[in-house]
Amino acid sequence: MSKFVKVKTELRDLRMIKQSLEDLKLDYSENAVWKHFFGGFSGKVDLVVKTPAVSFGLRKNEQELYEVLADDMQVKSIKVTLQKVQQRYAYHKVVEETAKAGFELVEEKVGADKVIRLTVRRWN
Repeated sequence: MSKFVKVKTELRDLRMIKQSLEDLKLDYSENAVWKHFFGGFSGKVDLVVKTPAVSFGLRKNEQELYEVLADDMQVKSIKVTLQKVQQRYAYHKVVEETAKAGFELVEEKVGADKVIRLTVRRWN
């Protein structure tokens, strides 16, 4: 029998989460209701993310971090998707923060290992 679970993340910025989902071409709905059919949970969340395999909710918790609301039998699939979202989130965060510090993105490479390598520089 499946159970309702919460998965902690370090995601803080809803704008960047949505940008990451768009980069990955994942469907999402804002301010939607997510329902766990077997556990009886139903509630409004900031985002409901829909992939071909699973759907899950994202809502802000007391620590101002977004947590994933999911079915425990789908956690493995959700974690695969969440890793991709977190990578894109980190990418956007690094690009934004380096730009704020006066750096310019010069080069971006994605290796065979799917690691993104960025080269930035600042002219004085």
